[in-house]
Amino acid sequence: MSKSTHEQYASDLAEALDVRDVPAEAARQIVREVQSHLAESGEDPVEAFGPVSRYADQFAPRSREREVVWFAVAAAALGFCGAFLIISGVFGLLDETATLWGLPPWVRLTAGIALVLTFVGLVIGIAVRSRRRAAAWRI
Repeated sequence: MSKSTHEQYASDLAEALDVRDVPAEAARQIVREVQSHLAESGEDPVEAFGPVSRYADQFAPRSREREVVWFAVAAAALGFCGAFLIISGVFGLLDETATLWGLPPWVRLTAGIALVLTFVGLVIGIAVRSRRRAAAWRI
Protein backbone atom coordinates (compact mmCIF):
# COMPACT_ATOMS: atom_id res chain seq x y z
CA MET A 1 0.00 0.00 0.00
CA SER A 2 1.44 3.36 -0.96
CA LYS A 3 1.11 6.62 0.90
CA SER A 4 -1.18 9.35 -0.34
CA THR A 5 0.35 12.54 -1.73
CA HIS A 6 -0.58 14.40 1.48
CA GLU A 7 0.94 11.72 3.73
CA GLN A 8 4.12 11.58 1.65
CA TYR A 9 4.48 15.38 1.72
CA ALA A 10 4.01 15.43 5.52
CA SER A 11 6.53 12.61 5.93
CA ASP A 12 9.08 14.31 3.68
CA LEU A 13 8.56 17.62 5.48
CA ALA A 14 9.11 16.01 8.89
CA GLU A 15 12.33 14.44 7.61
CA ALA A 16 13.54 17.73 6.07
CA LEU A 17 12.89 19.59 9.32
CA ASP A 18 14.68 16.91 11.33
CA VAL A 19 17.74 17.10 9.07
CA ARG A 20 17.75 20.87 9.55
CA ASP A 21 17.88 20.41 13.35
CA VAL A 22 14.41 21.84 14.01
CA PRO A 23 13.34 20.75 17.52
CA ALA A 24 10.98 17.77 17.47
CA GLU A 25 8.01 19.57 19.04
CA ALA A 26 8.28 22.50 16.63
CA ALA A 27 8.58 20.11 13.67
CA ARG A 28 5.50 18.18 14.81
CA GLN A 29 3.52 21.43 15.09
CA ILE A 30 4.60 22.55 11.60
CA VAL A 31 3.67 19.18 10.10
CA ARG A 32 0.29 19.16 11.94
CA GLU A 33 -0.53 22.61 10.57
CA VAL A 34 0.33 21.47 7.04
CA GLN A 35 -1.75 18.31 7.43
CA SER A 36 -4.68 20.30 8.83
CA HIS A 37 -4.58 22.78 5.96
CA LEU A 38 -4.38 20.03 3.37
CA ALA A 39 -7.24 18.08 4.97
CA GLU A 40 -9.48 21.17 5.00
CA SER A 41 -8.59 22.48 1.56
CA GLY A 42 -7.90 19.28 -0.35
CA GLU A 43 -5.17 21.16 -2.26
CA ASP A 44 -2.11 19.57 -3.76
CA PRO A 45 0.66 20.02 -1.15
CA VAL A 46 3.22 21.27 -3.67
CA GLU A 47 0.78 23.86 -5.02
CA ALA A 48 -0.19 24.97 -1.50
CA PHE A 49 3.26 25.09 0.10
CA GLY A 50 5.79 24.57 -2.66
CA PRO A 51 8.46 21.87 -2.76
CA VAL A 52 9.29 20.32 0.60
CA SER A 53 12.86 21.63 0.68
CA ARG A 54 11.80 25.21 -0.06
CA TYR A 55 9.04 25.12 2.56
CA ALA A 56 11.43 23.68 5.16
CA ASP A 57 13.93 26.44 4.30
CA GLN A 58 11.44 28.97 5.66
CA PHE A 59 11.88 27.49 9.13
CA ALA A 60 15.52 26.45 9.04
CA PRO A 61 17.80 27.26 6.09
CA ARG A 62 20.06 24.58 4.63
CA SER A 63 23.16 26.38 5.88
CA ARG A 64 22.68 24.53 9.16
CA GLU A 65 22.59 21.26 7.27
CA ARG A 66 25.99 21.97 5.72
CA GLU A 67 27.33 23.05 9.10
CA VAL A 68 26.27 19.74 10.64
CA VAL A 69 27.93 17.80 7.81
CA TRP A 70 31.22 19.69 8.33
CA PHE A 71 31.08 19.08 12.09
CA ALA A 72 30.44 15.38 11.49
CA VAL A 73 33.34 15.10 9.02
CA ALA A 74 35.68 16.97 11.38
CA ALA A 75 34.61 14.82 14.34
CA ALA A 76 35.10 11.60 12.37
CA ALA A 77 38.55 12.70 11.18
CA LEU A 78 39.64 13.71 14.69
CA GLY A 79 38.34 10.48 16.22
CA PHE A 80 39.90 8.24 13.57
CA CYS A 81 43.28 10.01 13.54
CA GLY A 82 43.41 10.14 17.33
CA ALA A 83 42.63 6.44 17.68
CA PHE A 84 45.16 5.58 14.97
CA LEU A 85 47.91 7.55 16.72
CA ILE A 86 47.09 6.02 20.11
CA ILE A 87 47.21 2.50 18.68
CA SER A 88 50.43 3.31 16.83
CA GLY A 89 51.95 4.70 20.02
CA VAL A 90 51.00 1.62 22.04
CA PHE A 91 52.49 -0.68 19.42
CA GLY A 92 55.59 1.53 19.37
CA LEU A 93 55.96 1.09 23.14
CA LEU A 94 55.60 -2.67 22.81
CA ASP A 95 57.84 -3.08 19.76
CA GLU A 96 60.58 -0.58 18.91
CA THR A 97 60.47 -1.53 15.23
CA ALA A 98 56.85 -0.27 14.91
CA THR A 99 57.48 3.26 13.67
CA LEU A 100 55.32 5.97 12.18
CA TRP A 101 56.79 9.03 10.46
CA GLY A 102 59.90 8.68 12.63
CA LEU A 103 57.98 9.88 15.71
CA PRO A 104 58.73 8.36 19.11
CA PRO A 105 55.86 6.36 20.65
CA TRP A 106 55.23 8.90 23.44
CA VAL A 107 54.72 11.67 20.86
CA ARG A 108 52.20 9.52 18.97
CA LEU A 109 50.38 8.67 22.19
CA THR A 110 50.27 12.31 23.30
CA ALA A 111 49.08 13.54 19.90
CA GLY A 112 46.47 10.78 19.73
CA ILE A 113 45.12 11.59 23.18
CA ALA A 114 45.01 15.29 22.27
CA LEU A 115 43.05 14.52 19.09
CA VAL A 116 40.61 12.24 20.91
CA LEU A 117 40.06 14.91 23.59
CA THR A 118 39.46 17.47 20.84
CA PHE A 119 36.96 15.04 19.29
CA VAL A 120 35.13 14.71 22.63
CA GLY A 121 35.11 18.49 23.04
CA LEU A 122 33.70 18.94 19.54
CA VAL A 123 30.92 16.41 20.16
CA ILE A 124 30.03 18.09 23.47
CA GLY A 125 30.10 21.48 21.76
CA ILE A 126 27.75 20.25 19.04
CA ALA A 127 25.34 18.88 21.66
CA VAL A 128 25.36 22.10 23.71
CA ARG A 129 24.90 24.24 20.61
CA SER A 130 22.03 22.07 19.43
CA ARG A 131 20.30 22.31 22.81
CA ARG A 132 20.74 26.09 22.94
CA ARG A 133 19.35 26.38 19.42
CA ALA A 134 16.41 24.16 20.36
CA ALA A 135 15.70 26.17 23.52
CA ALA A 136 15.69 29.44 21.58
CA TRP A 137 13.58 28.09 18.72
CA ARG A 138 10.10 29.59 18.33
CA ILE A 139 7.38 29.08 15.76
